[in-house]
Amino acid sequence: MDIRPTHTAATCPACNTDYDRLPLDYDEDGIGYAILDVHLCAHSTCGKLLCPCCDQFHCDGCGHTFCADHLVSVADGTEQPLHCCPACVDECEPMELPLTMPPASETRPLAIPATA
Repeated sequence: MDIRPTHTAATCPACNTDYDRLPLDYDEDGIGYAILDVHLCAHSTCGKLLCPCCDQFHCDGCGHTFCADHLVSVADGTEQPLHCCPACVDECEPMELPLTMPPASETRPLAIPATA
């Protein structure tokens, strides 16, 4: 009868999030390892393992997932800038953005005072 534990608690080494009841996987020597789903930051030299709670973003250019250390916001004329990785920012072309207009000024006619 196997009475080894099946779950354990662990902490993400990158963001220090505490996880409770992570499943355990045992190797051939009987040593148990907590299973925490993580993935590598997509930056070529970073190597951070990211759990679901780590600060991260999906690049709007290439779609890969990066840690927040590599986030570059790129203004695109909308209220929400693009979130890009450094490689995609290098490929962006500068864009002349129009001056901001007062809210709804483009939909109301200007009142011109009558001259007497």
